[in-house]
Amino acid sequence: MSDPTDNSDYLKIGDAARFLGVNKRTVYRRVWSGELPASKVGGLYFIRREDLKALLAQGKFSPAEEPLPDAALLKCGYCYRLLDDSQIGQACQAEGCNEVICAQCLSEGVHYCARHSPTREERWQAAQAAFQRGEIGLLVKGSAARLREVNFASRIQQRLSRINTLVHPLSGEVISIPDWDACLEAGDERAEVLRLLGRVVMDDVLITQTPLNLWLHYRLPQPKGKTGLPLEVQVQVLSHLPEILRDGFDARPFTSEELTPWLVRLSDEAQRGRLARLVVLASTTGWDSQARAILQGQAGSKTALPYAHRLARFYLFDLEQGDLVYNLQDDQARLYAELFIPTLLSEELAEASAAVEKELVAYDSLTLEYASQVLPYTNTQLKLAFERLATTGRYHLAQSPESGLTLIRN
Repeated sequence: MSDPTDNSDYLKIGDAARFLGVNKRTVYRRVWSGELPASKVGGLYFIRREDLKALLAQGKFSPAEEPLPDAALLKCGYCYRLLDDSQIGQACQAEGCNEVICAQCLSEGVHYCARHSPTREERWQAAQAAFQRGEIGLLVKGSAARLREVNFASRIQQRLSRINTLVHPLSGEVISIPDWDACLEAGDERAEVLRLLGRVVMDDVLITQTPLNLWLHYRLPQPKGKTGLPLEVQVQVLSHLPEILRDGFDARPFTSEELTPWLVRLSDEAQRGRLARLVVLASTTGWDSQARAILQGQAGSKTALPYAHRLARFYLFDLEQGDLVYNLQDDQARLYAELFIPTLLSEELAEASAAVEKELVAYDSLTLEYASQVLPYTNTQLKLAFERLATTGRYHLAQSPESGLTLIRN
């Protein structure tokens, strides 16, 4: 059968519903009953315009047909939510399956109903194969994302603890901070994780395997007798929780569409609360180029200027690439960037090398691919650590098509 998408005489379910003047649920049911012929391609049904006209001519559809009652609502074949007409995404991609996938599940990468969905191990193996073929640009296991967020939050806390004086970015007042921990409120999204999992208990295994979107919120003391706005320093780590909880891994960076609501909400809160904020948003899978451009601006463009707010200054930390993103043309942004650079490159390399050696206590060799899955460092950092350790004489490097770069004990 030829691909119906190549023929403009074929309509999708939504287009067919509008053509007939009925809701999408009605069209789905007529397709599944066999009354309305349709071709299914990748979970989408395509219906010939001529077949729709024929049914109208036979009086089997009426433009005035009433919506089905609530009891007849469709149910998502993956998350089992009841759906109204606007929430229908597409059908399960499995051949012969008529289960519907809701729009929310579809947006999270779900294309099969619960019965036909691949197992977590099958999804992981498929993702690894796609990564090795270069079809996806990154692949981060849930356990690695958790290590990255804990490691980043810990090192930021260590970095801030060494600072005892800070100049207020708006008023220029000097703030003395004898104890950062006394100013700290910390938390995470474990309640959301439990909700997504449908559980009421979180054990040690789940905590080590799952990122929790940690956050740190410092409310700094105001200098005595000063009237400047209160200053807050916020650190928020972000992971795609639905994907990681479903698949055990994530294969996409955070986007500009995901960044924008954070910028708007945090800016509005600063405006309403009449306070100044220094904010870093760290993504365990990094930020795409459009997200970076929001803070950096677009070179040579007068319209795509960096995002700015009078009371809030924002930074992005890319935990996949290991770099801090902000407007380099903003002198003040460059000065306060020092707060959010957790360690010097030399210190980070030493930490990565120590972590690799710790893994080699139990093994005679370690591949770069495996190290990137179990250690909270980027491939670039780990490769440098491998090369550094190879110069000590205790190890040597090997490269093979099967295993890739491997560090071997001498």
